[in-house]
Amino acid sequence: MDVWSKRSAEGPSATAEEGMAGAAEWADRLAYLDSPPKMRHPRVGQPGRYKWLFAAVWLFYLIDPVAKVAGSHHAPGFKLLVYGVVAVFVVAYCWLANAVYPKTGSVGVVNEAPRGVLPILVVMASIALVTSLWIYPDLAVMWVYVGAGAGLGLSIRNGVAFRGVLVALGLMTVCVLVSSDLRSFSTWLTLSFPIFFAGMSTLGIRQMALLIGELREARTQVARLAANEERLRLARDLHDLTGHSLATITLKAELAQRMMAKARDAAPDGPTPRLDAALKEVEEIEQVSRQTLTDIRQAVSGYRRATLAVEVASAHAALETAGIKLDASPEVAAATGEFDAGSEAALAWSLREAVTNAIRHSGADRVEVTLVRSGEEMVLTVRNDGRGLAATIGSTDDCGGHGLTGLRERLDAVGGRLSVGGNDGDFRLVAAAPARASAG
Repeated sequence: MDVWSKRSAEGPSATAEEGMAGAAEWADRLAYLDSPPKMRHPRVGQPGRYKWLFAAVWLFYLIDPVAKVAGSHHAPGFKLLVYGVVAVFVVAYCWLANAVYPKTGSVGVVNEAPRGVLPILVVMASIALVTSLWIYPDLAVMWVYVGAGAGLGLSIRNGVAFRGVLVALGLMTVCVLVSSDLRSFSTWLTLSFPIFFAGMSTLGIRQMALLIGELREARTQVARLAANEERLRLARDLHDLTGHSLATITLKAELAQRMMAKARDAAPDGPTPRLDAALKEVEEIEQVSRQTLTDIRQAVSGYRRATLAVEVASAHAALETAGIKLDASPEVAAATGEFDAGSEAALAWSLREAVTNAIRHSGADRVEVTLVRSGEEMVLTVRNDGRGLAATIGSTDDCGGHGLTGLRERLDAVGGRLSVGGNDGDFRLVAAAPARASAG
C-alpha cells in the first residue's frame, strides 16, 4: 500500500517508479497463477478431471429401488421402462456434475452456473415428477439428487441455488400429496430432509470453495506487492548507494587526470614515462567507473519498468481500500512479458492513471479492466460506473489533466493511441499500443 500511495501521488510522470523487468517479470507471472506451478504437472493435475465422481458416487442409493423392481413380479416391459428412466436420470446427473467440476480448478466450484445446467435440472425434475406419480413411486428418492443438483450447479448469486433447492422440495411435496403410494407424513419427512440438506451441503461447499479461492488470490496479491516493494527498495539502494559512490569515483578520476596532465605539461624536464603510465591508469579507472555507472543505471531502470501484473495487484489493493470493486480480466496480468516491453509499460501507466482517477474523482462503485489483442495492437480498456468526462481524446488532441497528458505522450512514444470519454455511469479509458516494437 505504501508503494501504491507514493506512485499514485506522483502520477504517471514519476520516473522513479518504473516497474520491473527480466527476472522480476517471470516472478510476477509465477505469483499470478491461481495454483502453484507444480499443479501444472499432468500427473498431479489429472485427478482433478474426476472430481465429479464425488458427486456421482452417491447414486448408489438408487440401487435399492432398482433392485426391488428387479425382484418384483412386474412385466419385463415395465422393468425395462424403469431401467431406462433410471439410466437417463443417472446420465443427466453425471453430466451435471461433470459440467460443474472441471471448471473449478483447484479451489472448488465457480460462482456462476455453466451453460446447460438449468435445462438438465429441468429434465431431472421432470423425470423425478413423472416417475414418482405414474411409473414407480419408490423412485421418489430421485428428488434428493434434484436438490443436490440445484445446490451444485445453479448460480450462488442472488440466492438462485437456494431457491432451486426449495423448488425441488416443493415439487416433491406435491408428489407426496398427489400420489396415494407416497401420501404420508413419514414419507414426506424421509424425503424432505435429505433433499434440503443435500442441496444446502453442496451449496455450502461451493461457498467455502469460493472463499478459499479469494484467500488464495489475496495471498498471491500480497506476495506480489511485497516483492514489488522489495525490488523498488533494492533499486533505490542500488541507485543511491552504489550509484553515488561510482559517480564520486568518476569525478575524482577526472580531477586526478586533469591535475596530472597539468603537472606533466608544467614539468621542467618534459614528460616522464612514469607520469604518462600513471595518467593512462587514471584514464582507465575513469572509463571503468563510468561504464559501471551506466550499467547500474540501466539495471535500475529495468527494475523500475512498469508491468501489468504489478499494476493489477496494486490496483486491487488501492481500490479495495477505497471501497471500490475491481473486476479485472485474468488476461491483463497474464500478458506481462508476452508483448513489447515499451508498449506494456505504457499500458501499465494507463491502468495506474485510470485507477487513480477512479479513486480521486469518479465516485465509482465498480471498475472493470480488460485487455484484448486487436490486429497488431494490444487494447486496454478501463471502465467505471462513476462520473465521466464527456469528451473523446485521441493521440493528437489535448488531454484534460497532467496525468492524461503524460499518458498521451507515453503512448505516442510507442506508436499507441488514447481515448477517454463516456457519460455518468459509464466512463472508460481506452489505451492501445502496438504488440511489437516498430522498426524505427
